[in-house]
Amino acid sequence: MTCLENMMDHTLMKLTDISFPVSIIEHLKTRPGPLFDAHLHEHYLQIFYFTYGKANMYYNQTACNIQSPDVLLINRHELHYGENASSELRYFVFRIDLRLLSSYHIAPCSQKYLEPLENGLVFLQNHIENQNISAMLKRMIEECKKRQDGYEFEILACVFELLGELFRNHKEKSYTPKYSEMLMKKTKRFADVFDYIEKNYTRDISLAEASTVAHMSEGYFCRMFRQSTGRTLTDYVNRLRIEKSVLLLNQGVCNVTEAAMSVGFDDINYFSRVFKKYMKQSPANYLQNDRKYFL
Repeated sequence: MTCLENMMDHTLMKLTDISFPVSIIEHLKTRPGPLFDAHLHEHYLQIFYFTYGKANMYYNQTACNIQSPDVLLINRHELHYGENASSELRYFVFRIDLRLLSSYHIAPCSQKYLEPLENGLVFLQNHIENQNISAMLKRMIEECKKRQDGYEFEILACVFELLGELFRNHKEKSYTPKYSEMLMKKTKRFADVFDYIEKNYTRDISLAEASTVAHMSEGYFCRMFRQSTGRTLTDYVNRLRIEKSVLLLNQGVCNVTEAAMSVGFDDINYFSRVFKKYMKQSPANYLQNDRKYFL
């Protein structure tokens, strides 16, 4: 994910170890607005567990109204983004690295379940209402908080129990390798566009340029990009530029003019207008405040 989190984002609890197949992060959002820009994951199965507040989540051009204690699952290669719809939102993000989990070579689980999931041959249900799954997620959170001896084993046990419940009661679709490859190619077009924008946001990116990267006509790209991300290309690029400028200002490595030019704005007045659109305050006011607001 290329974007910084929108608004004040307190990470309350974090379990992230690149050698461990599960990461758990708790978030607190304290004002309405976008949670993150549209993106997808190459190798992760991602689960959102909402414990307080309401959110609007979007995945594969599907809108979903979420409120605690809902659970939302995002399969690998599913384009998704979200918006906070309440004054306070608390949620946990669970990421399961399917590659690392498969590397344990637990027969017959790896070949029968994990590899099809990793290869996009199986898709699980997105919006889940299941008390058993909620209880498993809570157990994982408690193990993460206490971190007693052996908690890693307990978390892994919960993950396998969770996957068993998902395959048994929330298996949505199965695809042939050929059809799965076609779907992956379609979503990868947008992954390539996001990567291209990340590498070139400091200069103007034309519609023709972006549509060429996506291997789409300009008209079709416009419609699909808007449906998939909730934004126009210009909006997406400008928001990314402001995210980058906020990072520079927070680091104190440059002034407002230097930050604006570093992210691709030649006109400081235009930068200020765009900055205020997303940050709800001018760059000068932002510098005078506590700088806890991120996009």
